[in-house]
Amino acid sequence: MAAITESALVARVRQRADMEENYFVSDVEVQTYINAGLAELHDLLIQTYGQDYYISNSTFTTTSGVDSYAISSNIGADFYKLRGVDAKLNGSIWSTLIPFNFNERNLNQEGTLSNIWGLSNTRYRLVGENLVFSPTPTSGIEIKIWYIPTTQQFNSSTPASSSTTFDDINGYAEYVIIDAAIKCLQKEESDVQVLFAQKTAMKRRIEEAANNRDAGSPLSVSDVYRGNNSFWYSRST
Repeated sequence: MAAITESALVARVRQRADMEENYFVSDVEVQTYINAGLAELHDLLIQTYGQDYYISNSTFTTTSGVDSYAISSNIGADFYKLRGVDAKLNGSIWSTLIPFNFNERNLNQEGTLSNIWGLSNTRYRLVGENLVFSPTPTSGIEIKIWYIPTTQQFNSSTPASSSTTFDDINGYAEYVIIDAAIKCLQKEESDVQVLFAQKTAMKRRIEEAANNRDAGSPLSVSDVYRGNNSFWYSRST
């Protein structure tokens, strides 16, 4: 990845909009347009195709008798989308948990999160701003959350910095630049047809190229049984 500074992005937006000496649109406005474009690119990369261009993990420990855990304090303020939940049992074994359907929220109350043989009954669900487990944990169990963070945002209340950077993926920052230039020209009520065409072409390029990130071993249909080792535990009883 090539790092691009915030100030360089602002300069490239002005070049694309032919506003290098025209400050009808202020640098602060350009920065807000860049932030909007970064969010759009972020969604384009992670939502449409599900590739792990941006992924983080966080751990916390459950408390006996507590089934609901706030995302902001237990996972992170930058949480955007959940990728997976693991539970560590017997001190070393990570097991993949699966979500429960809302109408099944009271189905497994007889189970226990700390019982390895009952693991097949353990589920989780995102409910509002909380992660809820069913059955309710009966002890302290280490939980690992794999999640997609929110998009990077520059501080638009201060002048564009030459030290804060955006990690560009194969020139995809061009999508952000074009999008911000369109917004600049729209404020000026100038023609943006050419830039719209360029944005469409850039989006098509990203759609065609970004999907297969692991070119050597592309993603396949998931085996839900091998992916969740609770299946094997449930067959051992």
